[in-house]
Amino acid sequence: MTFNRIIVGIDGSPASLIATRHAFKIGKHFDIPVIGMYVIDERLMDESFLLDLSSILGFTFYPGISARVKEFLEEQGDLILKTFAEEGRKEGVKVSIVQVQGIPWQEIVKEADKEDLILIGKKGKKLIKGVLVSSNAENVARNAPCPVFMFPEEDREIKKVCVAYDGKENSKRALEISRALKEPYGYEIYVLSVVENLEEAKKREEEVKEVLGEEHHFYGIKGIPEEVIVSFCREKEMDALFMGAYGKGPVREFFLGSVTTYVMHNLDLPLLLVRQPNEEG
Repeated sequence: MTFNRIIVGIDGSPASLIATRHAFKIGKHFDIPVIGMYVIDERLMDESFLLDLSSILGFTFYPGISARVKEFLEEQGDLILKTFAEEGRKEGVKVSIVQVQGIPWQEIVKEADKEDLILIGKKGKKLIKGVLVSSNAENVARNAPCPVFMFPEEDREIKKVCVAYDGKENSKRALEISRALKEPYGYEIYVLSVVENLEEAKKREEEVKEVLGEEHHFYGIKGIPEEVIVSFCREKEMDALFMGAYGKGPVREFFLGSVTTYVMHNLDLPLLLVRQPNEEG
């Protein structure tokens, strides 16, 4: 399995810089284009927001201040994109850059096609500490038409990857992606399946072998899926987790929370999420 393009959401944050390095690594290995995307968040230019902010931070508000904020954000974006392009070309990667205005996660999702791969930092850059808290990464993962690879602020060498497998289409695709990305990374694959009994574990293991052959470690464990996944990754010292995302539907998630959301908030690892666009989430 290969991708047509890699799209990187960049904002100058430590996590997005790490995502960029991994995008260059994957793009160079498969010789596919890497697009750096900087989104000017239109919410930061709303004058009512800026008026409220001025009273909190004590700066002088004046009509038309949003134009100055936009100019600042555009200049910042130009610099970030220029650095991205220079570093990518230095690495021998096919790079291009895009700057747009809108809601960051919406613009990134709009740019992507189902055959692409999105890379993004789990924590983006805050314009003002403590004032704007965004869930761009989670919204991208929930709505993207393609797999999303999210990176925390701490970089690490990816030597051991856990693939959470439940027999559904999303997790089968996660297996296929783990096999493809093994080429540039050279990691070991650990497949984790949360099962009810030994018979189910054997069935899942056979399904995994059809995709990965013998080059993996398989574990069938009973328990609550999200808790088993988190504890397994910690105990086995995994460097990344690949899994299907948001497959239970909005009603169950509202009452119980989703496995994806729990894992995302309890594991500080690179996380590759696969969600079919036609699935509820």
